[in-house]
Amino acid sequence: MKKGNFGKLKFNMWFYFLIFTVLIIGLIWVIQLVFMENYYSNVKTSEMRNYGELIDVAINNESDIEKPARECRDRGIYVYIYGIEADGEVYVLYNSIEDCDDLLLLDATQNLLRENAEDYIGVYKSGNYKRRGDLYYVSKTDYKGEKAYLILTCSHNGMADVLSVMHILLAVITVVVLVISFILAWYFSSKLSKPIDEMSLTAKKWAEGDNTAVFEVGNSYTEITELADALNYAKEEVSRSGELQRDLLANVSHDLKTPLTMIKAYAEMIKDISGDNKEKREKHTQVIIDEADRLTMLVNDILNLSKLQSSVDDLTMTEINLSELTERVIGRFSDYVENKGYKIEAGIAPDLITIADEKKVEQVIYNLLGNSINYTGEDMTVKVYLTAENDKILLEIIDSGKGISEEAMDTIWERYYRFSETNTRPVKGTGLGLSIVKAILDNHKLEYGVRSKKDCGSNFYVKFNRVRNE
Repeated sequence: MKKGNFGKLKFNMWFYFLIFTVLIIGLIWVIQLVFMENYYSNVKTSEMRNYGELIDVAINNESDIEKPARECRDRGIYVYIYGIEADGEVYVLYNSIEDCDDLLLLDATQNLLRENAEDYIGVYKSGNYKRRGDLYYVSKTDYKGEKAYLILTCSHNGMADVLSVMHILLAVITVVVLVISFILAWYFSSKLSKPIDEMSLTAKKWAEGDNTAVFEVGNSYTEITELADALNYAKEEVSRSGELQRDLLANVSHDLKTPLTMIKAYAEMIKDISGDNKEKREKHTQVIIDEADRLTMLVNDILNLSKLQSSVDDLTMTEINLSELTERVIGRFSDYVENKGYKIEAGIAPDLITIADEKKVEQVIYNLLGNSINYTGEDMTVKVYLTAENDKILLEIIDSGKGISEEAMDTIWERYYRFSETNTRPVKGTGLGLSIVKAILDNHKLEYGVRSKKDCGSNFYVKFNRVRNE
């Protein structure tokens, strides 16, 4: 048997789960390394602009700037206010670094103003000094009556420290997630693949001829449980089909063998014994004709049933008078009524109209009526009723025979089913009558069935769709 292109399900589920985890973690790393620093800078830039404008307003209103300056310091933003003398010398008017603990940053901001402060009005990232990448906010202002520059700075060191910590934390998370993913992927792949592996082993046992094998998955996922139920159902149907196939082969062989044997025997009798005796020759020849007709009927029924079950024989749907059709079929059994003592009691409501294939429905009524005549009781009576029930037409054909047990209710519709206890069969049949009825009614999508109890006769019924008429 050819193996799958991707190996075992368990390994593939585990492998793909890990690949998915690695891709997600890789995406997080890309975001961290490529976009995080720019995102952090944009957030800080916006934050510095907001604080700068807030301090500008406070200076213009001659309000206290200590509170916003303290908030800035808490967030790693330093506030400076510088004045510039006529010779270009810069002097400090305000410095939020209380102990001058970041003199390098202070020196950088002073150098910035000594070059040309007018070029740096706004918010930007510096790349000109020792502390590369520091953020600056620069604006002109009047501080206590002097022309001055308000400068907010944010050290790149703080940003680098935050990103460094995030990288370390992400590395730890990556290792932990990979280990957990490895374990969980293996666990779930094993849990998901185990019932499938068990069903595969069961299927192999079944294929090897062990019909006692049962597909069991225990408390598993709904889809897998449904698959096991479907396989058990398929196994039962295949086993049943195998039995029916064996029965079919035995019955067909018997039904073909009997008339062929009769034909051969009577042909030899004509040849050896009755060839010159006209009366005997005609009698023996009639037996050959009857057996040939029986063979023809059997072959035709097999072909018709095969066409019906394979939907090759399409339905020709027309509006038909079911009352007239039923009476016409009853008339075909007049010979059994007049010459053989059978009674057909009919209760046919007039002008009941339905839409169906007339020839197929006629075959249904004929087969059901012939079946009831074959199996009716000692009173030799069959009852046929056709009545209207709102938008339905109910056809009932009732015999007084030995009835059908509950176990055989479904089996009677199968090919070549015969009751174990039968009366003499006056109507010639092939054992396919009810199978043909079932196939026709299934193709029409009509409701049908049989109501019966042991020793109480049987009531075969069909419900047609009614077309109301005036």
